[in-house]
Amino acid sequence: MGVVAEVRGVTRIRSAWIISGRPTAAMIRLDLFSTLTALAPYAVVAGAAALAGFVLQNDLHRVQEDGLLVIGDPFAVSLYGGVLLLSVYLAASAAMAVAREREQGTVELLSYGPVSAFSYLLAKFTSHVLQYMFLVVLLLGSYLLLAVATGLHLRGTTLLAMALSIGPAAAAAALGLLVAALIRRVRPTILAVLGLALGTVGLQVAREVLARLPAPEFHVNPVQVLRWAAFAVSSITQWLLPFGYVDRELSVMLRGDLAGALSVTVAACVYAAVVLALAATGLDRTGIRQ
Repeated sequence: MGVVAEVRGVTRIRSAWIISGRPTAAMIRLDLFSTLTALAPYAVVAGAAALAGFVLQNDLHRVQEDGLLVIGDPFAVSLYGGVLLLSVYLAASAAMAVAREREQGTVELLSYGPVSAFSYLLAKFTSHVLQYMFLVVLLLGSYLLLAVATGLHLRGTTLLAMALSIGPAAAAAALGLLVAALIRRVRPTILAVLGLALGTVGLQVAREVLARLPAPEFHVNPVQVLRWAAFAVSSITQWLLPFGYVDRELSVMLRGDLAGALSVTVAACVYAAVVLALAATGLDRTGIRQ
């Protein structure tokens, strides 16, 4: 009886793979091919590499002017900007892919086959995470070339931070899918994703600027009110939006706190799983069909 039960279990797994797994794998391959043969991802990597070149050129110019410049990690600012840029692109790309296919009726056609809302979004999520891994390798190659050209050292913590950034990037892709599941049209979807990204980054910049502004200590003034509001809102958005995970993960990793970076990455992966489940529920509620 035990052998029969084991055979039945294997048969069920094989049937589930044939019914659901193969279509999902096919969608992943198709999505990867369509995105990696487009110009947009390589333009984003080129932009991140150009940003790194600009930052490093500034540092070298300061060395020439002052004669000495002490930098703990010369690629820290470039890494933060590059990973943030790739994460925003990933969220926008995932959202646009789903919204465009809903507008064109492709998702409706898939719904007549063995494709559920969750398996469809899982395929989109997986393909975009794999795309991010490929783009990070390209970005790492550009950093290595810049390190050779400038003579600046690319630290091991930078390489590890790039590897751990997969968690926040996955969270960004999941957020893009959630927005696309709730909004049917391409343009509002892209505007919503870009608005969330720019709002998060702008809030972080405002928080840092307000924290450095001098303010009297013995009475309340507008600077203190704005500072308190920026800190309060930022402490919420850092957990509700994936771009806050990018900031926290890179900050703790570049400080040398490996345990803290791992915990942020795990939290970002949990965030991605929860948001992906919410996206599947939202796609079911709003309807796959137009």
